[in-house]
Amino acid sequence: MRKFLALLLGLSLLLGAASDVAAQQNLTYAELYPANLSAFPQISLPLDVFDASGIFASGLKREAVTIYEDGNPLPVESLVETAAPLQLVVAVNQGQPLDVRDDSNFSRFQRAAQIIAQWAQSRPPEVPDDYSLVSQAGPVINHASAADFVVGLTGFNPDFRAATPNLLSLSIALDTVSAQPAQVGMKRAILFITPHSDDLNMTEELQPLLKRARENHVRVFVWFIDLATTFQSPSALAFNDLAAQTGGSMFSYSGIERFPDPETYFSALRRVYMLTYFSRANASGEHQITAKANLTSGALDSSAQKFSIDIQPPNPFPLTNDVSITRRAPEDDPFNTDVLLPTTQEVKIIIEFPDGHPRPLTRSTLYVDGLIMDENTSEPFDVFSWDISKYTKTAEHQIMVEAVDVLGLQKISMSVPITVTVVKPLSGWLAWLAKYRIQIAIGAIMLAGLALFVILLGGRVRMSSLRAAQETRRANADPLTQPIQSMKSSTSVQTIPIGKNKKTLVMPKKNGTEQKEADAMFMRLNPDGQLAALPPILILEPETTFGTDPIQCSQILDMPSISSVHARLRRTDDGGYLLLDNNSIAGTWVNYDLISREGVRLAHGDMVHFGQLVYRFTLKTPPEPSKPTITILPIEES
Repeated sequence: MRKFLALLLGLSLLLGAASDVAAQQNLTYAELYPANLSAFPQISLPLDVFDASGIFASGLKREAVTIYEDGNPLPVESLVETAAPLQLVVAVNQGQPLDVRDDSNFSRFQRAAQIIAQWAQSRPPEVPDDYSLVSQAGPVINHASAADFVVGLTGFNPDFRAATPNLLSLSIALDTVSAQPAQVGMKRAILFITPHSDDLNMTEELQPLLKRARENHVRVFVWFIDLATTFQSPSALAFNDLAAQTGGSMFSYSGIERFPDPETYFSALRRVYMLTYFSRANASGEHQITAKANLTSGALDSSAQKFSIDIQPPNPFPLTNDVSITRRAPEDDPFNTDVLLPTTQEVKIIIEFPDGHPRPLTRSTLYVDGLIMDENTSEPFDVFSWDISKYTKTAEHQIMVEAVDVLGLQKISMSVPITVTVVKPLSGWLAWLAKYRIQIAIGAIMLAGLALFVILLGGRVRMSSLRAAQETRRANADPLTQPIQSMKSSTSVQTIPIGKNKKTLVMPKKNGTEQKEADAMFMRLNPDGQLAALPPILILEPETTFGTDPIQCSQILDMPSISSVHARLRRTDDGGYLLLDNNSIAGTWVNYDLISREGVRLAHGDMVHFGQLVYRFTLKTPPEPSKPTITILPIEES
């Protein structure tokens, strides 16, 4: 009877699997992660988008995504696809079939553990994964690095033959991925290593675990290790359904099959979009963000993210070091009653943001006695020009300033009193005497001297002498008869000799050294394939290192897709150039082909991609193009 029930359950699972292609739940989803408000009103947050097959929707453009903030659609400012780490739990369901050994005395589990360890050790350290190992007995390794995980996995050697397979290790794995908050953009996955189970209630017991995995977007990948005769058992079909409905897959191993590369499972889980947009939130409190992504299969709405923020209007106030302004006649014309200086007064202001989120302004206004005196609608917003030319009487004036930010928030400062003092010059005959006092004094002295001269000389002064004296005075007063003083130019002029032969000015070499001439270079290209207006990268050394790390690299490439040490270019003994990738994330490509570990020998004119940067490799002396060979075939007579 027991065998009959097992057979009946197996048939029902087979029928369910046959119809699962049509009834399988759609794995499409989009998820927003918590927002970063440090640069508010610019907000950045990660975004995950997966299609119906559970594959990361790579290659989305900025225009394909719309942000909804409190229900209002806003454009996306930037959308950058970047690498993200993985959180993986290896769950071992202990049972006798895992301890079956081959001719080399290696158990099936040891073969599986060897594949997993080799994969973990090959992962680049730039994007560190989070590893855990659990079994029915509980956690073995929790949230460890790759090195610690490999040590724990290779040392894990329980008594498989004494254990009974069950779902406890899978439940512990789900608890493990949920116990510690994942990093931003980190995806969660479980690799479930299990033999078959004779539990007739397996399907019912899997349902709550399946629900938890789907709700938390946990991918379950199953390595079913047992006899080949169990590959279609009820438990095998149940585990296959678990993997399919969570976006994972199942691999069956009886001892002769070849294990897949685990990275084929997880490569699609290592990407995330970094999204930025300009917020329009202008009130303190809680706000909600959702995203809509337009895929080829249709529009997809993301989960909602909420953020709370304190938003206050900008607080402007004038800098009033001098609370008094004095207007008076010009210093060189102190009795001018028509002109008073200054005619304008510069007013500077300081703008504070009490909420701690500095942001651009759209307008600032200066008010004097309630009237607009100056207004700025573009930079600079912190300086005003106050026209005071109409103030001809001493009086106190009240100035206020107003600031309006990009969110539409505005505030007017408190009024600040400033006294404009007007000093008027003297007028009337006293002003005339004071204005021409020097000329009057000189005229009086000249008259007194002339009178004294007449008295002393009297009539003895001859008219001829008087004429001679007058001519002498005229000559002395004529500027054309005065000696010209030699003026030495304050400007140093360098005289260049001019001969029959033309001379060429040669600029001195920098630091007194001669610039080396490069035999090869990389020329930057725009996305449309045209040369960019940037200086080329000259290849001067036997080895050139490209990347973002200024310490390890000789050529710095500043781009998110570039790794710290991205690639190396070596000069070979025969004078050629060998390009090697340094395990970069985005890869190094030559003529649109990803280069292998052995590298690629560059030729003149090759197009090289360092991540998303494109260059043209050029030799100083390109090789001679080979001449085509024309072979004339004889015409056969019919």
